[in-house]
Amino acid sequence: MKKILFITTLFMLSCGESGPSACDCAKLEKKHMDSKLETLTKTTEEQREIEADWSNKLEPCNQIINEDEEFGEKKQDCLMMLIKAENETEESQ
Repeated sequence: MKKILFITTLFMLSCGESGPSACDCAKLEKKHMDSKLETLTKTTEEQREIEADWSNKLEPCNQIINEDEEFGEKKQDCLMMLIKAENETEESQ
């Protein structure tokens, strides 16, 4: 039930926007955070390439956040919901 409510909330927050939604950006940032541990086993050059790739992926979100402070707050709210949902899922297993 919590998953349905969570997914519905994310959907509602992302409706009606052109470009990436705040929750789309939050999902992307979460993936970036999760991938940080994987880069520890890479060479310095590979780490730079991975970070450059992530920088390119996150750039549209960063541009919107620079122009719209409220968008950044919405993204943070979505990110917190994603992290909370992940923690609840891990606790229930």
